[in-house]
Amino acid sequence: MTIFEALNLSAIFVLVLVSPMTGSFLKCWADRAASGKSVVDGRSFCDGCDKTLAARDLIPILSWVLAGGKSRCCATPLRWTLLTPEITSLLLAVWAVLTVPLHLMLPSLIIAWLLQAIALLAVPAPRIATILGMILAIFGLGLSLFGVTGDLDTRLLGFALGLLCATVAWTGASDPRSRYLQAATFLPAIGSLLGVGLMGLAIGIGVILALLHNAVSRMIRRDGEDPVPPATSLAIGLAGGTWLAWIYGIDLVRSLANTFQLMSALD
Repeated sequence: MTIFEALNLSAIFVLVLVSPMTGSFLKCWADRAASGKSVVDGRSFCDGCDKTLAARDLIPILSWVLAGGKSRCCATPLRWTLLTPEITSLLLAVWAVLTVPLHLMLPSLIIAWLLQAIALLAVPAPRIATILGMILAIFGLGLSLFGVTGDLDTRLLGFALGLLCATVAWTGASDPRSRYLQAATFLPAIGSLLGVGLMGLAIGIGVILALLHNAVSRMIRRDGEDPVPPATSLAIGLAGGTWLAWIYGIDLVRSLANTFQLMSALD
């Protein structure tokens, strides 16, 4: 192993360890955007009694576990949605490290966090989510330009197709917070990361994941909690579909092709 590879692995290890903090920050950003506040507007506070939280209350995942899922200051049950982004961020980081080759680990971590950021911010802060989506699209094209991923022409075509569809959706959306805008936020990024061939696969998987997320969120919702908007489920689903296609794209296509061939043979 070269010195560069050792340094790269060390940096990735540190990023995996701090990944739950990324999820916690993104969730805080989304919650404050939903209430019309800035992410830098003061320290974090308890949802139940508005008391400023201490440092020990802000340790991702661990604080939740030690407090038994309740606020330490007033024993108010904590929302599951405060914990899930932290766990998701950690799982995505570990998933990338265990799945992709070394040269794709760091790009995959960046992609995972940008996808999570767009999914969480798509409804409360659609303008920010759109900007992050374009950053992710440029990042995807850059990976192809420098030979890290596949053919640049395919990615450019995917980006152009995604941008065209997004433009149509943005212009046709009467409500700027409608589901069309949330879906459109991802399209240029999906095209630039995956190319035209895998765009449809990512979107199809994303729709299925969105339906599952919406159903599960309804089942685990506590009394008094607002239901998760379908637009949020759609954004999270598309992020998940993009991630799965990024990690397993070619293998998924082959599996689907083999499945269709088997079904045709049985018919």
